[in-house]
Amino acid sequence: MHVKDLVTAQNPWWRHSHYRAAEGYSYRRELQPRILKRLSQLDQHRALVLLGPRQVGKTTALLQVVDDLLDQGWPAANLTFFDFSDHRVTSSITAQEVVDIEPEGLDPDHPRIFLLDEIASMPNWDRWLKGAVDRRLGRIVVTDSAASLLREKGRESGPGRWDEQTLEGLTFRELTDFLLRSESEDNRLSLAPRLLEPYLLRGGFPEHAAGLLENRPGEDQMALRKLREDVVDRALLRDLAREVEDPEPLRKLFVYLVQASGSILNVSKRANDLQHDPRTVGRWVSLLKETLLLAELPRYARHPAAGLRSKPKIFAADHGLVNALALLDPEESQIRGRVFETVVFRHLREIAHQDSEVRLSYFYDGKTLEGDFIVQHPRATIAVEVTSSAQPGPKQHRRVRKIAEKTGADRRLLIFGGPVQQHRNEIELVPLLRFLWDPRKELGL
Repeated sequence: MHVKDLVTAQNPWWRHSHYRAAEGYSYRRELQPRILKRLSQLDQHRALVLLGPRQVGKTTALLQVVDDLLDQGWPAANLTFFDFSDHRVTSSITAQEVVDIEPEGLDPDHPRIFLLDEIASMPNWDRWLKGAVDRRLGRIVVTDSAASLLREKGRESGPGRWDEQTLEGLTFRELTDFLLRSESEDNRLSLAPRLLEPYLLRGGFPEHAAGLLENRPGEDQMALRKLREDVVDRALLRDLAREVEDPEPLRKLFVYLVQASGSILNVSKRANDLQHDPRTVGRWVSLLKETLLLAELPRYARHPAAGLRSKPKIFAADHGLVNALALLDPEESQIRGRVFETVVFRHLREIAHQDSEVRLSYFYDGKTLEGDFIVQHPRATIAVEVTSSAQPGPKQHRRVRKIAEKTGADRRLLIFGGPVQQHRNEIELVPLLRFLWDPRKELGL
């Protein structure tokens, strides 16, 4: 198929795209309106690089942007969407060929907008994007899942020319809006408890969340298996195959880090387990983080420079990955505890993405006292502990108080598995469901 048949919103292909027919296509993620707003800013010439793991909805977000611009009256000929991973596209096609096409009906009063999906499939994409921004060819948004490739090449060309945004799995509030979009706000809140356990099990990847309301027998395990195959195996094999000679040790390392989600990283121990050099294992950890399937949390320090020298915690980016790679029953307490901590971190990261004044860290005194999260904001410092227990005991309360004392925290939150919010000895016990529904409100930010 010729490249010209694929590129603009005025072509018949556009109206028959299988993405547009997908369940839930009309639902907009929280990031999507921000992309739309950026494209409408007349003085904005920097490109936008949208990163995210596979199956998280990057392509859908771009197609929705085109639909919304068309609804606003934007000329169809000025909107170019191109997917470099499309099976109909040959490897010889370049981004320059795409932007050189001038469809009939171009409106000179509107800038052209180029939405280029899976850009890293094209050789030398970074040099092209650098030149395109410098020449001000139009508004440009590019996506890819191969974050390691994007970031490596972006270090030299990116500053001043493009900004990065990350799209992750659905937050719990996004999930309820996605599945219950025809319901009123009050009905969504009343139905939310039905979705909590399925959400904790499957995670927030949109494709695997679509059938949560029906929850047919055997579908949970099928979703977790598909999550392993589509998101994990393909990301490791495709995105990182060129980076390592033997992917098997890398896969083992990834499985360990996900199963131990929320643990402090000890590269020396992992290198000993894998019988590899610590520098090699450290490089592997960096590569795995760049797939955006893992997320890092630094250690709390009164001075930021000290925190950079300490060992981070490593989390699965989505809590569904913990269950997908768990060797134990997901209901087993240790796995459930890791899922609780991972899903809370996912929602804290969302707040930090939207508010540059929020700093996240974990606490460790170097001996025995370890705290899950410290949330720092100019208005307050909050010590946050997480437990899957429905009735946290005195030991957990004492730990929260000690961590708050050592960090000077203004508030003490204990997110737990019970159903009713409580206050005990200046500690706020917040049910997980309540926290996930509105994390920013519960943090008082």
